[in-house]
Amino acid sequence: EAMEHKGPSIIICYCPCIEHGIKGGMGCSLSEEKLAVDSGYVLLMRYNPETKLITMDSKEPDFNKYDEFLSNEVRYRSLKIKNKEASDELLRLNKEASIERYNFYKDLIDKQKTE
Repeated sequence: EAMEHKGPSIIICYCPCIEHGIKGGMGCSLSEEKLAVDSGYVLLMRYNPETKLITMDSKEPDFNKYDEFLSNEVRYRSLKIKNKEASDELLRLNKEASIERYNFYKDLIDKQKTE
């Protein structure tokens, strides 16, 4: 769809790198990307300027998997080891922001359907 669009296209994606420190190594990056979507960390969405429609391709996230996703990466897991209390609070805030972001886009998409 992006290739067929007459004009510029932007694709924004979650792509783990070695610096994220994925549990299991970079060979697990595809499963980590899937978990990022399944947990609600990343949403699969499209916007078509010709139809002016936003489409969400993600299923409704299972936010119970959010901690699992973050715990799979050293960049998050190391904070849990160093300061569990701060880690728990930041996880809670991060998860709340993801839920709010999902609900914002879901409401926006539902609203465009009624217009």
